[in-house]
Amino acid sequence: MDAYEDGSDISEQRYEGIVYGTTRCDGYQRDFSVDGLASMLEARDSNYLVTCIEPDNALIAKPAAAAGPDALLIQNEILREPLERFIHSLIGEYPDARILVFGKNMDDDHLYRLVRTGIHGYFKERMSGDDIKHALDCVIDGNTWIERHILERFISTQHDFDAALKLQFYSKIERLCSSLTKRETEILCEVVKGLAIKQIAEQVHLSHQGVKMHLAKLFRKFKVSNRNQLILAAFDEMSPVEDLSLLLHKGLKKKLHS
Repeated sequence: MDAYEDGSDISEQRYEGIVYGTTRCDGYQRDFSVDGLASMLEARDSNYLVTCIEPDNALIAKPAAAAGPDALLIQNEILREPLERFIHSLIGEYPDARILVFGKNMDDDHLYRLVRTGIHGYFKERMSGDDIKHALDCVIDGNTWIERHILERFISTQHDFDAALKLQFYSKIERLCSSLTKRETEILCEVVKGLAIKQIAEQVHLSHQGVKMHLAKLFRKFKVSNRNQLILAAFDEMSPVEDLSLLLHKGLKKKLHS
């Protein structure tokens, strides 16, 4: 009987996956179509429970019977533009699932773009059934299945991306400060640190009433009513992501109800 290194029985491990795509062959080898891929996986390992979903012409619908799959296998041909938003919507729907894309004629630029969106790996049409199963096992175990040259390209550009993101942050901070007086900027700086009014007054050498007066001006400018809201509004103003605090709130709520 096969067993893992920790001694657990392989038969106790059950993986659930969803394969999204069309069931047409469209020039594929039969074993790389959606239904063929599912059959290939189940034939090689009975521990895979695979569900095939053929989406409509709109967005991928979340099947009610598959609330928490271990993996999503997405056919490249059904991906929609903008690609980043499409993949991020899937990540939002299935935050705990590992996402892989499979398809034909995926060039390096396309694969690099997919990796940038946050997928965990991809299958190419020349991969054998055993290779696909091995790749899926690796990804489900928390690793990635990405070719070395694609991964090296991603790593080499990540530093440039981080630098560009930092410049964008500083640019937005400059724009934010240009709309505030020097004293308002000073007060906001202390508010962001989480200080109470008494502590802020000591730091900026103002009376309590002076701090409250400038806070009231800040509240009006940011259209908020308290310091917590002011902090969130300030982060929204400087963030490259639109409505960052709202996205955080939605993400936390979705996680609570998943």
